[in-house]
Amino acid sequence: MSINVTEIFGPTIQGEGPKAGIKTIFVRVVGCDFKCSWCDSKFAWAESENSRKYSDEELIDELRTLCNNTNTRNVVLTGGNPCLYNFSNVISKLKDDDISFDVETQGSKFPAWLLMCNTIVISPKAPSSHQPNVFENICNWLSKNYNTLLKNKTNIAIKIPVFNNEDFEFARTYHFLTQSNLNIKLYLSVGNDNVDEKGDIAERILRNYKTLIEKVMQSDMKYVYILPQIHTLVWGNKQGV
Repeated sequence: MSINVTEIFGPTIQGEGPKAGIKTIFVRVVGCDFKCSWCDSKFAWAESENSRKYSDEELIDELRTLCNNTNTRNVVLTGGNPCLYNFSNVISKLKDDDISFDVETQGSKFPAWLLMCNTIVISPKAPSSHQPNVFENICNWLSKNYNTLLKNKTNIAIKIPVFNNEDFEFARTYHFLTQSNLNIKLYLSVGNDNVDEKGDIAERILRNYKTLIEKVMQSDMKYVYILPQIHTLVWGNKQGV
């Protein structure tokens, strides 16, 4: 099966989550089983004139060349939903080149190759997305793979964009996972509520970020990271950065 890719871009910085700031190459796949109302990557939902279908070997060669030419050793698989595809061969081959792989997914599907990744970022979609709640699915996967995740010391991030009070309460339901023996951390990011706005959006993002910080400080959550999407502060809503 080929891997349908919307874009490969970078190096740039990882703009959010547990490895925010690290030099990274992004592989954004075509297709998603969710259709979030506020998605900032709707262009990846379907094929376009710019998308391309790669064989495993073609994608391995392109990523190896790009990583070597740019002195980059971190690749992020994102989308869309990368869990719609099989990346096991790509990850296996490029790990031999000392290239690490992170994945960003919403928690609707958990293919076996996820356990090959260095960092697994699960981003369940809060009520404002108008998408299914995958809480039970995530908990079942963590339980099923508990021993492997513990043995491998896999980095797991639960990353939830927060747009309103209902989203915030949704995020609180995931806090208990941070108290397990697994290496799970909870990240709340301020939602970008206007993905079509042109130019500098930093003032709006930082204003909403301050509000989110204040809400967390007044909450009962003890182990939580509150981060903006750094790329929105630097580049606004620009694609491919």
